[in-house]
Amino acid sequence: MSHAMTPVLIETAPVRRLAQGTPEFDAAMGQPEHQDLCDFMAYWESKREGGIPDRAAIDPVEIPKLLPNVLLIDVIGQPAYDFHYRLLGTAIVEVDGVDYRGSKLSEMVPSTSTFRHIWEHHLNAAAGTIELRQDSLRWTRDDSRDHVDYLILLLPLRRGGDSIETLFGFIHYLMHEPRRPWAQ
Repeated sequence: MSHAMTPVLIETAPVRRLAQGTPEFDAAMGQPEHQDLCDFMAYWESKREGGIPDRAAIDPVEIPKLLPNVLLIDVIGQPAYDFHYRLLGTAIVEVDGVDYRGSKLSEMVPSTSTFRHIWEHHLNAAAGTIELRQDSLRWTRDDSRDHVDYLILLLPLRRGGDSIETLFGFIHYLMHEPRRPWAQ
């Protein structure tokens, strides 16, 4: 399925990637209104067993409240060169206004300097780096929808081997939250 739609960015919107272990990452994750992000990260951590969790260890029955905001992305290539969106939670489709399941990142977002932060986030996650990305996008072809500010956490998963083959993601929408110092 070809998506054939490029998101629209707000040039002045803050776009940041916060690396795990930094004060900014901790501040963002420590906000009470981001408890869902913390719960998602804690679930992934509970499956680690000393390393990157295996995809088979992830059981949707264990995280029903998180599922509407979860995504699964297959990593294409070793090293990664593209990403296939396998699963999108219902809240993601509802808020974004687009169901891009079955699409590749290269079909939706050109690998240009404009979208460098999105590509780098995916590539870093496929290499095992944990980052929280703050972004603002609009997926519609016209101005019928507003841009949506969100935080996205992409966590690596294995599939029986040592290489990272899946990204386990969670999107937290910031639509009704006050601006925080880490977000500016």
